[in-house]
Amino acid sequence: MNRDRLNLCLSTLFPNPFQITSDEFDAGLAACADVGADGISLWSLHHLLLGDPVEKTAQRISQHGLDVACVEAIYGWANAESPSAAVADAEMSIQLCADFAAGTLAAVVLEPEVSDIGAASANLAAVADRAAEAGVTVCVEYLPWSGIPDIGTCWEVLRRSERTNVGILFDSWHWFHQPGGPTGANAETLTSIPGEFIPVLQLCDAHPEPTDDPLTECMNNRPLPGDGVVDHDALFALLNEIGADPIIAPEVFNAELVAKGPAEAATQIVAASRSTLERWQTPSR
Repeated sequence: MNRDRLNLCLSTLFPNPFQITSDEFDAGLAACADVGADGISLWSLHHLLLGDPVEKTAQRISQHGLDVACVEAIYGWANAESPSAAVADAEMSIQLCADFAAGTLAAVVLEPEVSDIGAASANLAAVADRAAEAGVTVCVEYLPWSGIPDIGTCWEVLRRSERTNVGILFDSWHWFHQPGGPTGANAETLTSIPGEFIPVLQLCDAHPEPTDDPLTECMNNRPLPGDGVVDHDALFALLNEIGADPIIAPEVFNAELVAKGPAEAATQIVAASRSTLERWQTPSR
């Protein structure tokens, strides 16, 4: 099962994930390896900031016994003016997936609106066709403050793309804070989605109420899995119902935790993630 392997989101181990140094990158990799992580989720930005040939970045990762499970992320696809423009925007990240042998590529929308869901679906289809050439699945992550704010909108975009190498990048924090919350219609939508379309689970937790600045909270104040109010038992039951077996990529952006250093942050993230995942029991069939 995929959940037997942990792939840490490396970005969560950096004090400022938008501006990292070479030493910070190596310290993050060492921390992941030392706590027994199997792989990482890698921001394409970090490879660019290092300024190294892709072969050198790949070597730095592999020498720690890690692989790259997911590359994050493409941003310009949904509102691109045409499918070809969406593909051009995604090309570098798709190539990084191929270079790092990563099977999944994250796709997000940062704009507050998607101008045309049909056009966004067509753009996604074109990106997915290009990604298929590299053996890559494009995983759309819904963000509560964005033009794709909830699982229903996300699934509609995926469904209309009519591609099989697309899926939802499922995040515990976004699941809890999406408009409408994690029950009712959103839970019903999840149970209507074939399990293979949930290829990645970013494990974390959430506080009961969002702040006035959800983006800042999301990037700085997520609890460890099990320390918040996300009902992971209920979530795991829903994922069992549809037969989902996602890659597990813990993503705990927490400023107080990362201030303790990458080794301590990775230790706590892995311990909390494994403890939470122990409650995920696959029903006998």
